[in-house]
Amino acid sequence: MQYKFYICNIQLTHTLKMKKYLLAAALFSTLFACHNKDVEMQQATQLKSVREHDSLLGLKSQAQDSTITAYIKSFNDIQDNLDSIKGKAKIMTMSSGEGTDKKATILSDMRYISQIMMKNKAELEQMKKKLSSSGMKNAELEKMIAHLTEELTEKDADIASLQSQLAETNANLKTEIKKFNDSMDVISHQHVVIAEQNTIYYAIGTTKELKNKGVIMKEGGVLGVGGTETLKPNTNTSYFTSADMYSVKALPLFSKLDKIITSHPSGSYTIHGDKKADSIIITDQKMFWSESKYLVIVVKQR
Repeated sequence: MQYKFYICNIQLTHTLKMKKYLLAAALFSTLFACHNKDVEMQQATQLKSVREHDSLLGLKSQAQDSTITAYIKSFNDIQDNLDSIKGKAKIMTMSSGEGTDKKATILSDMRYISQIMMKNKAELEQMKKKLSSSGMKNAELEKMIAHLTEELTEKDADIASLQSQLAETNANLKTEIKKFNDSMDVISHQHVVIAEQNTIYYAIGTTKELKNKGVIMKEGGVLGVGGTETLKPNTNTSYFTSADMYSVKALPLFSKLDKIITSHPSGSYTIHGDKKADSIIITDQKMFWSESKYLVIVVKQR
């Protein structure tokens, strides 16, 4: 009996030990499963964050690539126009001399050259504004714009020299060239006025950033409590990005929109975005800027 009890005791002890092992194993499995679940959830969250970050970088990269493509197109257009001017200038030199027909041809060519030069200068100005508004620091693009600026300045000098030569070879052209240049000065001034009228300014930042930069201020409220943010009188315009109103069709914020400080008709724009960032899509440029040429956007974070 004692023997049997011993065996039973051993079996019982063994059974109890086995139960302990099984319980421990079950607990370990449960804890391991929970740990795995936590790790999986953590990894899933990290993966989601990485994907969202990559998407944001992708948008920025696409925006940058499209901007660079636009610069290259503008650069090529200006170079093509300058080549065209060279051709016209050569024809004008060959056509110099007396004669009504020649005078009409030369004036027509001069008008063509002046229009092309105005187009070149306007396109170059847009390139400068795009570079400023993009926030990019690209030494090659800046060098390219500086080169084009210098080239257009030299071309202006070449055209003035050509006009002087033509006036010397053809007495009838001297008065006509002066009249022509006077009329082009008027047109050029009109273009400048229109450009100024179409120039708009926008600034994007958190409430703290915009206050610190002297762009907005709080108005109303009692003892610093309440009130609303408004555009500060004599605001800090150096913090704004300038652009032509018709060239700004969308503004990616790369953050969530908090509010728009300035006044713009609600039917002239829409807000698009996801959980991470928003964009303002301007559907009617003329209406959007009709109440204010300044746009101040407050975002939740940068």
